[in-house]
Amino acid sequence: MLLPLTSLNLLIPNSAVAEIIGYSTPRRLDDSSEWFAGVVLWRGVYIPVVAVEQMCNVDTAQIGPRGRIAIIYNPEKDPELPYLGIHMQDIPRAYLAEAETMESGSDEDLSAYLLTRVDDEQLARVIPNLDKIIADLKVEFNQARIAELST
Repeated sequence: MLLPLTSLNLLIPNSAVAEIIGYSTPRRLDDSSEWFAGVVLWRGVYIPVVAVEQMCNVDTAQIGPRGRIAIIYNPEKDPELPYLGIHMQDIPRAYLAEAETMESGSDEDLSAYLLTRVDDEQLARVIPNLDKIIADLKVEFNQARIAELST
């Protein structure tokens, strides 16, 4: 699946996406990083929402009327953080990733939050490093922070 951000398009397996929801402004938590937008309530669970482009120090735009949040399964199946949300600028699209049709882009100067480029820089299709994103997110959003939400 191709998740359109502002300057990047994240390429993730379709099976990693739990649901795509309409954008609603996340509830900010005190003393959190800029890239950690806050939390949204989804199916009775607080989901932390990240702005991947801000994590990568890439230009971003304001969320527009077509903005969405992709609810992503944690690949580690961690019960403390089973999902995360990713800001998107538009509706995601199906993407058939075939080795024969994909070009290897340059990974030079690629953020630690991105694993690799899968094509030239004009299209900016990248595979996110979900393990790194989740590891840093767990510093910002943990059981103590969840307790703050109920007060």
